[in-house]
Amino acid sequence: MTTPTLLVTVNVHGLGPEAAAAGGGPVFGRLAHGGYAYHQGLARLLDVLREEAAPATFFWPAVEAARLPALLERCLAEGHEVACHGRAFEDHAALDAEAERAALTEARDALAARCGGAAPLGFRAPTGTLSARTLPLLCELGFRYDASALDDDRPYAADGAPGLLALPWSAGLSDATHFRRRLTQDRAEAFLREELDAVLPVCGYGCLTLHPRADIGLAREARVPVLRRLLDRARRHHGAAIRRCRDLLEDDAP
Repeated sequence: MTTPTLLVTVNVHGLGPEAAAAGGGPVFGRLAHGGYAYHQGLARLLDVLREEAAPATFFWPAVEAARLPALLERCLAEGHEVACHGRAFEDHAALDAEAERAALTEARDALAARCGGAAPLGFRAPTGTLSARTLPLLCELGFRYDASALDDDRPYAADGAPGLLALPWSAGLSDATHFRRRLTQDRAEAFLREELDAVLPVCGYGCLTLHPRADIGLAREARVPVLRRLLDRARRHHGAAIRRCRDLLEDDAP
């Protein structure tokens, strides 16, 4: 990659994480930060990305795709990539072989059904954890890349999974990393900008990860200027191209 690449990725987290933790019980009140994604956060991120002409990859859990079909359709209509983020926030490291295969197959098929039959090419683990079987299973099920790991600075060929491209993400370029620490907005922006300025010149690659939730994401109205400034800095200061994950498969092709 001669031109620096900034991947923009969105983890579509609504109430799914809380619902998984509650074992299917009701979620409401102060614990329901994910509800913001449904009525404001995700649509606002789509608005900003459209206005900034920034293509992105949206990692959709099947459970959130079922709750928000119109917004998934909007992702497709506006040129974004729809990739797989599991079924319902399951921990792949805790699943047995049969359960893991079922979860991946059901998640893939659910998204394909909502994307005109086109199966997702990419996967990101819903809790960030994988089993020893996950990458080979992804290959077997037709996935072309995995974006779950933080174990390298640049894309690489995944070990033990022939043909699977690993697209590492960066904790320092995830809004959730900083807002989970309850930083002020100015401090969160400073850390995000510092990481952007570190990785793009040296690695030529960065992965910005966004969340539409109220608590940990940049989708709140007052935080949107931070996102705009990061995208502008990547382009103007670093000369980076903003791309979808699937676009890097073309770079990796022989």
